[in-house]
Amino acid sequence: LDAAERVLVEDGYHRFSLRRVAARAGVTVGNLQYHFPTRDALIEAMLDACIGRYLDFFEALRADAGDAPRAQFEALVRGVFRDLGTRQTTLFFPELWSLANHEPHATELMDAMYARYRAVLEEVIGAMNPMLDRDERRRLALFVSASLEGHTVFVGHGKPWRGEIDALAELAIASFTPLIEGAPRAS
Repeated sequence: LDAAERVLVEDGYHRFSLRRVAARAGVTVGNLQYHFPTRDALIEAMLDACIGRYLDFFEALRADAGDAPRAQFEALVRGVFRDLGTRQTTLFFPELWSLANHEPHATELMDAMYARYRAVLEEVIGAMNPMLDRDERRRLALFVSASLEGHTVFVGHGKPWRGEIDALAELAIASFTPLIEGAPRAS
């Protein structure tokens, strides 16, 4: 799975193949296919491993922030912004997005992975404002996650606004918090 991520990051989605991943992992294609019979199975396992790491990361951020939902939300926003600045994230996720633009199965897998990420945001948002119904929490979580992820092209590794990550995280917190803590909105 590490080799698969490296191929995606270093070679791009258009060169992502079982043969390339096997070569990077130092195994035969047959050996790789024993564990991952298809390219789609490998992509699914890679995304499961990826979101698993992020869910652990989010859990640690929330635990370190304490019990206050607002503090947890702020920790999540700051943590995501810091992560956006890493080389791995800057290169990995845009390649996944490109892959999903060309392959329907990859789109389904990406949607499932992001749904698990947004579920964490939905939970915190619901704790910040218990008056929000499920649709409002889901919509806000989608808006927040898309807004944060969209910064990748600007604040990512080697990008022009990289030095503004902390300031932008604080701006995001100041912008999102009133949306979340305000009264429920009409659908």
